[in-house]
Order: sequence, then C-alpha cells, then structure tokens
Amino acid sequence: MTISNSRHFEVTDIQDWLVNQFAERLEIDPEDIDIHEPFDNYDLNSVETIILLKKLEKWLECNLNPTLIFNYPNIAELAKRLAEETSATRQKPEGKKAVLS
Repeated sequence: MTISNSRHFEVTDIQDWLVNQFAERLEIDPEDIDIHEPFDNYDLNSVETIILLKKLEKWLECNLNPTLIFNYPNIAELAKRLAEETSATRQKPEGKKAVLS
C-alpha cells in the first residue's frame, strides 16, 4: 500500500464506508453488516473485489495492494490497518511516502 496524501481517516470512517459498500452490493440494511464477518462470507468474486478496492483507492486517494483483502480479512481489521497507515503518513514530513508491502 502506498499512501502519499495528507488526509487522515479514522477507523470508524473507513468502517462506515466499507459497510455502506457491502450493504449496497448485497442490497441489505447497513446495520445487518457484521464488521467482524470474514470477507469470504460475503461471496465477493475477484471482479467485485477489484472494483471495491478501486473505489476504496479513489476514496482514500492511495494505491492499495489487492492482497490486503487476504491480509486483513474483515472490515474491522482492514479499516484499522488503513487508519493506522493514513495516521502514520500524516506524521511524516511532506514529500515522503508511506509504503506497506
């Protein structure tokens, strides 16, 4: 993951965004999405996963490695990692990029 912007996202902001994306895709109420439920249980195919990641990249203004879905297998874990990364980037001097392999 490479984040080179100065925006910082809170865990809850990222969780809410992901919950809304899943709820829209599944056509259910966002309150019915469990943030601890593994992504595999939402039956995302590879195309849907890539589309979701591209939307997330645009929203976060960063580049994401597709393996994030495997390394952080639910909304809660992924949101926490992304919030940590945006926080770390914000603390770096301008012009520096945070890179997560």
